[in-house]
Amino acid sequence: MPTSPADHHADLIALARDGDLAAFSRLMEELQPRLTGQALAFCGDRHLAQDLVQETMIAAWKSLARFDGSCRFFTWLYVILLRQHRRTLGWFSRRLPLATLEEQAAASRFESVDASETENAGNAEADLLRAMLTALPPRHREVVRLRFYAEASETEIAAALGISAGTVKSRLHHALTKLRRMKEKVNQLRGAAH
Repeated sequence: MPTSPADHHADLIALARDGDLAAFSRLMEELQPRLTGQALAFCGDRHLAQDLVQETMIAAWKSLARFDGSCRFFTWLYVILLRQHRRTLGWFSRRLPLATLEEQAAASRFESVDASETENAGNAEADLLRAMLTALPPRHREVVRLRFYAEASETEIAAALGISAGTVKSRLHHALTKLRRMKEKVNQLRGAAH
């Protein structure tokens, strides 16, 4: 009977925790595309995303003994990615003022109708979402990214961040409320611009 990806990852994690660098390399090779996608969502630049993933892999190797299995391995890895992003790019304390969100809203309007309009609109929406997430306080941004980008459960987020499940629920609620308000403001600004 074939093993599931989770079983396969568990085997590789066990070998890596015993010091098997080849097993860790295989594990990272399998998870790297997904991790790179998340890093790219954070910073919007492929080169920075690749550097961030490399730093995350190094940090994960150094702290692998601390992985206790209370959350999925990718969730644990994602938290390391978040922390590396804070350290290396300094976004932990950086927040965009509303004026920047207004500029993002204005920039997301497209007057031309051509074959690339859908793709451009999708990119503009992704940029706007990235800007709105950056405008959130770091504690709210973390739980949103873990829940919706890493697809971690509330229990996994609590374990990964070392906070209670109730705190995760509260932070998610407040973050989503703030994002909805920001989106409403952007929509108002877009409507006023037409």
